[in-house]
Amino acid sequence: MTEILGRAINSQLQKLKEVIEAHNKQGDVYGLFAYHILRDLPACRIQWSVICDDQWLEDVFEETNVHYIASLGYSLHNANINSEAKEKFIKAFDLLKKREPFKGAHVSFPYQCSTFLGLILGVRTVADEHWEKSAKGWLDGVLNQRIKQGQISNFLDLFYKYISHHLSEEPVEIRDISPYTSIEESSFLEYAMIKNIFQTTNQDENLKSLRKNILKQLIETDITALTGEKAALIFAATQESIARDIDNLLISPHFISATLSRFEDAMKRWRYDPDKRPKPVRWLINTEREVQDILWLILRSYFDDLVDEETLPKVGHSSYKPDFAIPSLRLLIEAKFAYKKEDFKKIEKEIMEDSVGYLLNTPQYGKITVFIYDKSASVQEHNTTRNALIKIPEIEDVIIVSKPSQLP
Repeated sequence: MTEILGRAINSQLQKLKEVIEAHNKQGDVYGLFAYHILRDLPACRIQWSVICDDQWLEDVFEETNVHYIASLGYSLHNANINSEAKEKFIKAFDLLKKREPFKGAHVSFPYQCSTFLGLILGVRTVADEHWEKSAKGWLDGVLNQRIKQGQISNFLDLFYKYISHHLSEEPVEIRDISPYTSIEESSFLEYAMIKNIFQTTNQDENLKSLRKNILKQLIETDITALTGEKAALIFAATQESIARDIDNLLISPHFISATLSRFEDAMKRWRYDPDKRPKPVRWLINTEREVQDILWLILRSYFDDLVDEETLPKVGHSSYKPDFAIPSLRLLIEAKFAYKKEDFKKIEKEIMEDSVGYLLNTPQYGKITVFIYDKSASVQEHNTTRNALIKIPEIEDVIIVSKPSQLP
């Protein structure tokens, strides 16, 4: 049952990523909202292409298009583009203020929360305090007018509360979470509560209840019917639910991916003292063996059945011995070490050859997770290698990390 549940959750998470990646295009407002939600989530591992750059500003941007103004607002909030970008944003926003925001059918920005949020984030990047205060005041008036109109679903109610927080930069109190029952509503609550954007009484109990509801509903949800906004929130909340709830940690190989994808963040405390210390302590990582030792410490903390260098049945004249195996997850884990950028091509070839041999005569294992430690920090190679290997049916996931910056 555990294995079946794990596979179902893993499948749904992959579908969520596909919905999100469909909006991973430069200037796509839904993609920019997804980036806003997921950018600090290591387990997401999306090569983002949504942020607008100087070329987009020159070739695409139109100061009369509210979606482009919002896209520029997201991009200003998340990246440094040229000094003219803020000036263009201010000019376009001032023109927007002269228009009737509720004119026509429900296509104006008060009804489109991702667009509304992009405008707010852009306003918050402007250094002119007087202009920012005036712009926020206008947006607050539009928000209040929209709420007074009514006909707001529970999900939109949470979205407008989230927008209100980014206007005031103050937490929003939600006294009763019981009306919010759908997976997207539970996910929005869980995400914003973890960020201290929404505050409730009995916060710990509420979070526990929300996480249970999220994982239960995830299995039954038609992912293809979701918008990019909802998919991003559900993906973020599901990752948090898996990471926080020990009862759900060991349900699938996806937990291995989620754990190992945090490797870089965890290595911020890896010791490599400077020469000025009397007795400098330096934990070197110079070979694949040292990476294997770190992975053992991480994985053995969770899995009692972790096997070190499981010897698999021979295939022809060849013997195979993956670095680690977790029988309860039917998963093999192979660690690789890239000394230089040219090693990625060799690693790809090795994994492609070994993946067949690893699983050919071993019915007790079904998938392989690949972990690559890149000592050369050749990040330009990571996506190419991952995309090549993830297409292999036997590969569960590919996690590639760079060495900590404090190591020489």
